[in-house]
Amino acid sequence: MDHFQRPYLLLLIFPIVAMMLFQWKNNPFGPIFFIKSDRYQKDNSLIGSSIRKTLYSFSELLVYLSMFFLVFAAAGPGSKYKLSPDHTKGVDIMIALDISGSMVNSYDFLPKNRLSVSKDLLREFIKRRIYDRIGIVVFAGAAYLQSPLSSDRFALDELITDTSNEDIEEQGTAIGDALALSTYRLKNSEAKSKIIILLTDGVSNTGKLDPDTAAYTTKSLGVKVYCIGIGKEEGQYEVNYESLQKISTNTNGKFFRAESAEVLGNVLNEIDQLEVVELPSKPLEIHETQFPIFVFFVFLNLFFYFLLKIYPLKEKI
Repeated sequence: MDHFQRPYLLLLIFPIVAMMLFQWKNNPFGPIFFIKSDRYQKDNSLIGSSIRKTLYSFSELLVYLSMFFLVFAAAGPGSKYKLSPDHTKGVDIMIALDISGSMVNSYDFLPKNRLSVSKDLLREFIKRRIYDRIGIVVFAGAAYLQSPLSSDRFALDELITDTSNEDIEEQGTAIGDALALSTYRLKNSEAKSKIIILLTDGVSNTGKLDPDTAAYTTKSLGVKVYCIGIGKEEGQYEVNYESLQKISTNTNGKFFRAESAEVLGNVLNEIDQLEVVELPSKPLEIHETQFPIFVFFVFLNLFFYFLLKIYPLKEKI
């Protein structure tokens, strides 16, 4: 439950609480509305007076609980969900994430390394792109598909979280292979915009394809590459910004430098603003009401209240 359709009705709880406190202070074991009764004039019950007092208090608490549940039911409790259209033809995004040793063993992003910072910020980026399909490619000495294009944000978040440098045995940084694999997953896309976000330290030193050849193929299929060079040039590992800038220029994309976690976050925010496509239909908003549950508890409390009034708290008014 995370939503109320009429939250202003929850203010009715305050007068109910005030009435309960007033009664407890002035007549804790008396009837709720201060009606005179014979509940203490006769003590011919099989249960003792102390037990009867406890049951009286409990029975009146049931009435107050009924009031509370009734207020919650009137406020319209429930959950709100937003569903994107089945065919938005918006943006298809492949994220190519470098998980090589230079991304893991670096110390220029302390207290975390380059890979940990990248994963945290990519997870936030994915959460914001709720109307797009996103896929994930991870690479080191070779490139592997982690997830095809998908709208399942929960699965994508788990895959990013669980990604580590141990997922790939081959050592090195195969940027060309990562670009080629990402491009292949986008070649049949009918989206209005197709992009690759390549996040790496930029030093390509292995792989079957060189980055320039892969970038040429990417451009021919109308895919833009946003390269993000992560790390400081004077850091422990080498960073080659020039090669990344060339890839972005050749594919009509844009190159970014991210020498800190804050800058990387700003870069992803900028990409988020650059790649916006108007949806053909508005997302559907669904309200799942939990009104019947609260009404059920109202009648359940009143049911037990009247059972107590039948026995053992039977009285004349």
